[in-house]
Amino acid sequence: MLSKKNKTLIIYDSFQYFAPFFRGKGYPTYKTLRDIDTLQKVARKISLKLGVFKNYWFDDWRKNLTEIDTVIIFASQHPSPVKFINETNPNIRIIYWYWNPVEKCVHPNTIPDKLCEKWSFDREDCLNYSMEHNTTFYFDTIEIPESEILFDLFFVGVNKGRKAALDKIGDKMEERGLKPHFYIVDDNWNSRNYRGDYPPINYPDYLKLVGQSKAILDYVQEGQNGLTLRPMESIFFKKKLVTNDETVKQEDFYNPSNVFILGVDDLNNLKEFLNSPYVSLDASITRRYDVDYWIERFNENYNK
Repeated sequence: MLSKKNKTLIIYDSFQYFAPFFRGKGYPTYKTLRDIDTLQKVARKISLKLGVFKNYWFDDWRKNLTEIDTVIIFASQHPSPVKFINETNPNIRIIYWYWNPVEKCVHPNTIPDKLCEKWSFDREDCLNYSMEHNTTFYFDTIEIPESEILFDLFFVGVNKGRKAALDKIGDKMEERGLKPHFYIVDDNWNSRNYRGDYPPINYPDYLKLVGQSKAILDYVQEGQNGLTLRPMESIFFKKKLVTNDETVKQEDFYNPSNVFILGVDDLNNLKEFLNSPYVSLDASITRRYDVDYWIERFNENYNK
C-alpha cells in the first residue's frame, strides 16, 4: 500500500533542480511530457498542434493514476493533462498550481472549473481569477556550502527592464562602502542564436554565491503580489533580505532586523543592517514554508 505522500503525485515542468527534492520528500514527480530524442520532438510538435495522440507523449505519471489520491500540476505552457487525468480516474483530486503570475502560464479561464481546483501564490491573481491562495514554498533539505563572505548583497535574475534600477541600487551601495554582486541575465538568453555575456547560471552555482553573501536582493516586478523564492532562501539559509516588496511587512517571517525594504527604510542605515547578525526565526515559521507543510495547506478544510 502506498503512503499518503506517495499517493500525492507532482507534475512539474518548472525548475528541474527541485525535482529530486520533491522525490526525496516522498512525492512521485514527473514532467508533463516525457523526454524524447530530436526526431521524436518533430513528431510530437505535429501531434500536439493537430490535437491527435496527445496522451501518447505524457510522462510515466499516466501509468500510476489508479493508486493516486491527489495530483498537483504546476501550471506551464504545456498542454494540460487535467482532462486526461479526470477521464482516467474521476476520483482524483486535481490541484492546478500557479507558481508564476497567470500571464506566464496557461490562462485559468481556459481550464473548466469542474475539472480541477485552481490555486496561486499571487493574491491578486487569486482575486482576479477566483483561485485559492497558498504561499510559495522551499525545501528544508536543500543546503548551501559553507563559504567565506565576499559580498554584502547578491542578486541574480533576468533583466525584465530592471537593470537601470538595479544598477542604481548597486551605485548607492558602493557609495556607502558596500560590495554588491549583481548578475543580470540577458532577456534574450533563451533565443536560438543567443551569443550574449550573461546567460543564466545553474542553481548549485547560485547557491554557492548565496553562501558567499550577507544578504539576498529580491527586486520584484510591478504588479506581482506573491512571495518569490528569494524570501524563502533568506529564511531557510538565514540570510538577510533586501527587497522592494513593501507587502513583506505583512508576512509572518518579517523582522526589521532581517528584512530591509527599499523605498521605506533609510538607505543610510543599510550598512549597519547588513553588518548586524541575522535574528533566528521561530522554527515553526520556517517550517511553515517547507514543501510538506505547503502540501498540507491544500488539505486544510478540504472535504473530499
